[in-house]
Amino acid sequence: MVTVLSPGKAEFRLFAPDAGGVELCGSFTGWESGAVRMTRSEAGWWSVALDLPAGDHEFQYRLDSGRQWLADYAAHGVRRSKLGAWVSVVHMPAARRLAAA
Repeated sequence: MVTVLSPGKAEFRLFAPDAGGVELCGSFTGWESGAVRMTRSEAGWWSVALDLPAGDHEFQYRLDSGRQWLADYAAHGVRRSKLGAWVSVVHMPAARRLAAA
């Protein structure tokens, strides 16, 4: 699941208690080349919080060094990638600007 904590910051969480490692890959990481390691809690949840620019971003979770790729169906949407795989979408809102008085 993805939670937008504030404009520009999102937290990604995945329940995968049997996974040996989970990484977040997406349009904002260069996919595999810049994968971000997630941290496991004792309860089996993996998480990471990232700063993201405004707009829509595609992502997937990569488990156990690529043995399994998962879309996040609790994200802001899913769609088919150019390669035909299901990818998740997170929508990051723009920061609001205060109007000049």
